[in-house]
Amino acid sequence: MTALDLHLIGWDDTLAAAAAAHDAALAPARVTVAHRGAYEIATAEGPAWAELRGKDYFEARDKRALPTVGDWVLVRREGGGLAIIEALLPRRSVLVRAAAGERVEPQPIAANVDVAFVVTSANQDLNPRRLERYLATAEAGGVAVVIVVNKLDLVDDPEPVLARAAAIAGGRAVVGACATRGDGVDALLAHLGRGRTGVMIGSSGVGKSTLLNGLLGRAVQDVQPVRDDDDRGRHTTTRRELFLLGEGGAAGVLIDTPGMRELKPWADDDAEADEALAGGFDDVTALAAGCKFRGCTHDHEPGCAVRDAVARGALPAERLASWGKLQREQASEVARRDEAGRREERRRGKILSRAIRAHFRDKDHKK
Repeated sequence: MTALDLHLIGWDDTLAAAAAAHDAALAPARVTVAHRGAYEIATAEGPAWAELRGKDYFEARDKRALPTVGDWVLVRREGGGLAIIEALLPRRSVLVRAAAGERVEPQPIAANVDVAFVVTSANQDLNPRRLERYLATAEAGGVAVVIVVNKLDLVDDPEPVLARAAAIAGGRAVVGACATRGDGVDALLAHLGRGRTGVMIGSSGVGKSTLLNGLLGRAVQDVQPVRDDDDRGRHTTTRRELFLLGEGGAAGVLIDTPGMRELKPWADDDAEADEALAGGFDDVTALAAGCKFRGCTHDHEPGCAVRDAVARGALPAERLASWGKLQREQASEVARRDEAGRREERRRGKILSRAIRAHFRDKDHKK
């Protein structure tokens, strides 16, 4: 196996101090691919496979307690080249979304990320409302954002498209790219470097895989041409995976993710929901500081600085509408989560009660 300098891919003194609290025989590793209970990892000796102990996997009530791509773990080497994950080291950041569909649970996307490249395409996919959701998700995870407008070759004039993205970015970096020509690659690499981790997120078909191939300087992900009927790309990436950029990760690491058909930011409570919204809607948050009432909903209260800004044309009405929609969605998700938690507690209480009654019945029977 090829030796790897873990410092190039993010290992630092903070992680070393956390590892020092564990058995010195354990070795650090970074998760590059997460399967169901099994993981591909990068170690100082090279790539390897690792598993969680069965009870650690099946007893985890929250998926955030399990390793995900980008996590740092401590492993114990077993025979046959397999390693056992003994500890999950503290994360400095984690991107989490609400699981798609009717499930009420968090779904980690990537951990220990420095910058999220939110990729959209210049033609069919440039949807300001979708970008706002990605911004809120990244901000809630403590991750900086760069908006990447890809496929600029599909529009006659890229400037209006980039201006639309900049209006949503709120001062964050916006990079124009054409992955098939290599445009924008150097600008993206400038946000990475030794020890830094990026993640690419976005809808299916926006060109994330082609961008990744350009950043790596080689083809590692399959790509397909856009469809003739609507100029949209085809879904190719099927799993989250961490790639090393440059020799042994000297240019940083990048996590590629499958396209997301549905994105709902995750928040454990109302305070976290408000914080996520504040990060994704900097303009609304700044204006809200001038509202007459604390906790203004920007709906009907007198002295609302946000509605006044809309009336003056200083804030687009659709921007406020999007803020309100996402706020209502998050409040609904928190309420659903609380109710699901109460149902689970009641279920566990009934199981415990039955077990206690059975125990005493057995004791009485033995007498």
